[in-house]
Amino acid sequence: MFRQIKGQDHVINLLSTQIANDRIAQAYLFHGRDGVGKFTTALYFGMALNCLSVSEFRPCGVCSSCHKFLSFEHTDFLYLFPTTNLDMSLDGEIKKADALKLYQGYIQNKIDHPWQDFIFGSSIEIRKESVMMLLKRLELSATEAKYRIVIIEDADMMNPSTANAFLKRLEEPPANTVIILITERIQALLPTILSRCQQVFFKPLSASVIEQMLRERFDTNIGLSRSAARIADGSFKEAARIAGEESDSMREMAFTILDMASRNDEWAYFNLSIKLKDQLNAELCMELLRFLSIIVNDIAILPHNPELITNIDKIELLLDLGMNSDNVAEKARNFLLSCEDLSRKIKGNVNLGLIINKIFYSLRLFLRAGN
Repeated sequence: MFRQIKGQDHVINLLSTQIANDRIAQAYLFHGRDGVGKFTTALYFGMALNCLSVSEFRPCGVCSSCHKFLSFEHTDFLYLFPTTNLDMSLDGEIKKADALKLYQGYIQNKIDHPWQDFIFGSSIEIRKESVMMLLKRLELSATEAKYRIVIIEDADMMNPSTANAFLKRLEEPPANTVIILITERIQALLPTILSRCQQVFFKPLSASVIEQMLRERFDTNIGLSRSAARIADGSFKEAARIAGEESDSMREMAFTILDMASRNDEWAYFNLSIKLKDQLNAELCMELLRFLSIIVNDIAILPHNPELITNIDKIELLLDLGMNSDNVAEKARNFLLSCEDLSRKIKGNVNLGLIINKIFYSLRLFLRAGN
């Protein structure tokens, strides 16, 4: 199952070597940006350490131990994550029905849709009640696993009191227990915690790896998968969000605006902009700018490097624009700079109506490069 983790070969090789040599650290810190495979690797590592298969390919994913890990039901697998106040007892019992439903909902979402965020609806953190429950569980012996596995996701979300309570156990971890902390913000963890963990860095995923994963897992079309992979900046989680239905419509919207600008159809864009002002929030407006930036870049490089374009499914449309003049590259650069300026203004809460109007005229100015 380790082979299912893409783009982190250096991590898989490290962990596989430690398993083969039986040189397992008692505490790890998996760090790197969100959506690059940290949690999945932590889960599979725990599975591999306890896999019952005699094959060298561990975790097998089919033995009883692996099944229990995959369903989050293994008695020696302890998983902590940021939550609202659950009113959890030291035995891990959650008495409030609403809190229990949220807790179970988070777990089920992690099983069914690991790349989607779960929204609790109120402020969350790794609470001291959860850590105290963990500490009590660690006082007991493992019941069936060779290695008891503890995964603490978003470990940087412990408050100082919680972190210090956890640190005492981290300094003297129980035998045959592997603790894996996961974080995107390594700088937010206590230096004393960092010093007691083997740090494992997860690098951003390449655009080609993300594109492959989108097409294999979600059957995303080639144009959208390439665009999402470029926009996602190394995160499959972000790419999966971008490749969703709403973002696909943003890509098509970008091409619609491109067509209007190429025909200089101000009236059609005026009518469209009225709808856009009601439909777009700041995040979607930023996404529209990113799609337009990729399209403009494609137009600029198409005459010279057609194999590098992103929107390969729209190549005929891009060719029809006939952008072959010598100043296309310069005009494209100016448009991209304009998009950067508009992005800054969106972050500064400038009226989105003004941004939407500016998009059209900046794009029209670029398209005149071929005239």
